[in-house]
Amino acid sequence: MLARSVRACAQRSVRVGGGLSRPLKAALNVRFYSEKTPKDDEAKKPSQQPMSILNDDFLAQAGIDIDSSAAKPAAEGTSADADASDASGVTEEQRQRWKDTAKKAKNVSSTEVKRERYTNMFYIAIFGSIIGGTAYLGRDWDTDEDRKRHPDVPTGYTSPVHIWNRASARFSDIFNHFKEPAFENLLPPPPPEPYNRPLTLVISLEDLLIHSEWTREHGWRTAKRPGLDYFLGYLSQYYEIVVFSSQYFMQIEKPIMKLDPYHAYFSHILAREATRYQDGKIIKDLSLMNRDLGKIVMLDTDPAAYSLQPENAIPMPKWDGKAGDTGLIDLVPFLEWLVTQPIKDVRPILETYKGKELPVALEYQRREALARQSFEAEWAARHHQSGDWAASFLGIQPPTPPKPMMQIDFIRQEGLKGYNSFRQYLAENGEKLLAEEKQREAEILGEQKMTLSKIVTEGMPTADDMVKAAAEKELQRKQAN
Repeated sequence: MLARSVRACAQRSVRVGGGLSRPLKAALNVRFYSEKTPKDDEAKKPSQQPMSILNDDFLAQAGIDIDSSAAKPAAEGTSADADASDASGVTEEQRQRWKDTAKKAKNVSSTEVKRERYTNMFYIAIFGSIIGGTAYLGRDWDTDEDRKRHPDVPTGYTSPVHIWNRASARFSDIFNHFKEPAFENLLPPPPPEPYNRPLTLVISLEDLLIHSEWTREHGWRTAKRPGLDYFLGYLSQYYEIVVFSSQYFMQIEKPIMKLDPYHAYFSHILAREATRYQDGKIIKDLSLMNRDLGKIVMLDTDPAAYSLQPENAIPMPKWDGKAGDTGLIDLVPFLEWLVTQPIKDVRPILETYKGKELPVALEYQRREALARQSFEAEWAARHHQSGDWAASFLGIQPPTPPKPMMQIDFIRQEGLKGYNSFRQYLAENGEKLLAEEKQREAEILGEQKMTLSKIVTEGMPTADDMVKAAAEKELQRKQAN
């Protein structure tokens, strides 16, 4: 409408004046609409980069340290951003990583938030349990037994070091349960006279009495050492023989039953459960045997086994399973002589055999030969005379006196008689003894009247309980007769 009005006024001017002035012509040439497109306007506008949501406040809330003094406004252009990045030590790659992290954080679900909350609560509970457990373990000693077990750790709450030492000691005791022997006294008290033996012989099982090996043809096979029956049968007259194995009882039960089917040789059987594990070694502590250490002799092939009491041990070489071995038989004379001597402590005698070139058995044979030679020479000098006057008068050669016998020879004769009679007794009554033993065990277990609640509250009957029950029943049987 405005354009039409201007044109109409111009036409009137032309009609009136007959001519147009130069300013009017210029005004008529003006166009009142634009031919520019929106693209042209956008092209002329300066390019603006999209603003990132990772501003300083957002990054600060996310826990990222940003030097705010080095930050520049985004309007300063690309060069200013690069300068700011260099000044703050943040590269474009890091900014892009933060941007992706912000996008992920923005898309976290409520389930993940709960999971994170529960995780934090779990960590707090674990930390609190550790603190509470340490405080509980660091409490004062409860019993006198604990004080005796840890004499170096004092009582009281005067110092945090004492609390920490008690906590450490109690924490170590938890693992010592698996390293220490299962019982404080590995053997019951010795039987009274005349059923006890003067000495206790502790012998190993593996590579001393038996040898196990595996082959592709036969698999696992176990061999019994030559002379083992004689060794056990003969020495069982004098010694309380205790088998002390480094393996678990379930592994040695069958071999033991094969070696002593009538329970006539072995007085007690100890297994891995009775050993002490220390520094990667299995140690057999003789001080827990409930016997006088001066009356214990130990035979073992592992030096670590008798490392606590080496003065009680006779080192033995390992048997490799070959036939014709005489190691056990050669040792019988020495052990027989040792047990028949009126001594109170065997350790000084065993000490004299250590450090010798010969093993104990051969060293004893050498000493016995020297003693026999000296004895025979003294006997000959004592019984030698200038000549039998009667034989000389009659011209008859004097009779040759019998070869003298040492004390150990008489002991050996009696020992062989006892061994032979004992073997004969087992051959005649062995099966009967086994049947009676099984019957007594069944009667004792039947009298126990074990129930599940009794097992849970009182536990299984111990060997001492079974022995007491058997003794009471035997007494009742005698009184009834």
